[in-house]
Amino acid sequence: MRPSRIVPPVALGLALILLGVRWAARPAPAAAIGRAFPHLALTALPGIPLLTDAALRRGHVTIVNLFASWCVPCRAEAPQLAALRARGLAVAGIAVRDTPADAAQFLRRTRTPFVAVGVDPTGLVQRALASDGLPETWVVDGAGIVRARFRGDLHASDLPAVEAVD
Repeated sequence: MRPSRIVPPVALGLALILLGVRWAARPAPAAAIGRAFPHLALTALPGIPLLTDAALRRGHVTIVNLFASWCVPCRAEAPQLAALRARGLAVAGIAVRDTPADAAQFLRRTRTPFVAVGVDPTGLVQRALASDGLPETWVVDGAGIVRARFRGDLHASDLPAVEAVD
């Protein structure tokens, strides 16, 4: 096959992938919605407060972002998480299937302003949430109950929907 015949199908495939990624950032139904956020048994990062079960039950909404240092879309959404934090929301993170060193480097590089973070090296929390990819963002109410799930990387246009969840 000549290269000129390969380019159109490859371009179409890439366009469909990009559309799929953009569609995936929309709120999605999940078995965890309406239930308590799963128990957290996370590894701490030096110098950053550890995300705990008690932190999710302090009477205010917490945005919990599942990310990984090796996840390219996770880097792309870092400015949106910073914008949510700048608007006064508590934004926490869980590094999934990652090492503490790599997660800490990712946070320094992206300047993601999480109020608390934990590392889930085996993906236990992600499995308990029936999460099927990274990044994912969860809105947890002040009693620790999951109220919404956003799949894929957040975009500026998604922030009003994230903020509107109570």
